[in-house]
Amino acid sequence: MDAPDRVFISYRRDDAAGYAGRLEEALERRLGRGSVFRDVLDIAPGADFSEAIRQRLAGAQTVLVLIGPRWAGGDGTGPRRIDDAQDFVRLEVQMALDGGARVIPVLLPGARMPGEAELPDPLKPLARRNALSLSDTNWDADIARLTENIGIAARRPRWPLAAAAVVLAAIAAAAAWQWRGGGAPPAGAASASAPVAVDESARFAGLWQGSVRYAWGDRYDERFEFKRHAGELTGSATFLGYPRAITQLRVDGRNLHFETHSIESVDSSSKELTHAYAAELRGQPPDEVLAFRLLISGGHSSNPPIEFEARRVPQAASAPASR
Repeated sequence: MDAPDRVFISYRRDDAAGYAGRLEEALERRLGRGSVFRDVLDIAPGADFSEAIRQRLAGAQTVLVLIGPRWAGGDGTGPRRIDDAQDFVRLEVQMALDGGARVIPVLLPGARMPGEAELPDPLKPLARRNALSLSDTNWDADIARLTENIGIAARRPRWPLAAAAVVLAAIAAAAAWQWRGGGAPPAGAASASAPVAVDESARFAGLWQGSVRYAWGDRYDERFEFKRHAGELTGSATFLGYPRAITQLRVDGRNLHFETHSIESVDSSSKELTHAYAAELRGQPPDEVLAFRLLISGGHSSNPPIEFEARRVPQAASAPASR
């Protein structure tokens, strides 16, 4: 759905993907479904990425620039990606600053606001914009403050009450017909015995954690968080301990398939890694496990598949991570 008052979230995937997904979900709960644009979920398959970004920026009222510790896209020893005139993050911010949208820098944990001297010329005005911060410990309060500064009124749903009235009326009609001994309910009436569709993705919702030993010897406790959003399963997964947005997610019974992405830099060469996960849900609550097989491709070297298991994190333990 296109709308002139959308909030556009600009972020670098290997810097703030996990926070971008959480922020989109939190804002849409307050501003209404379809009020936030984020490239991973909102660009149709096969669409021209750069042209879609231009169109969305042209219609955005507010642009949130998520700045994490690696927003500039450099490791301190090589060239920074933000200095490349073709860098997508740089182009997004530059177009936002040149347009009429309100641009708000949003600082993530571990990040600081860059000064003018640290920014390429087209992005120097960003340093003069007042920044807001997001933190895990004060997530709800920070989201409320950010929502107030966005300046977009929450949308009222147009149809849910009417739809609920129709459903209730149908159920009542079916019950009355059966009470009178009328046999099968009339057309359009709901049947209490009608089978209910099972949401296969619901069984994966929640936070999972597993210890992963990578081919080069390092071991990390990785986390996988799955949530229902706009009728679909979405989420984030850590890779080397850093949260990344999940893409290409598919549920097939008790099997789960998805991808995340990161950037691998060697000397002056950078390549995008694709982390392809396949998981099978085994066991029954409360002893369920996700048996994963991970294949990493696209980098400077090949890696063998990695197998590991993740277990569900109890709700009390997972609460701080979901804020």
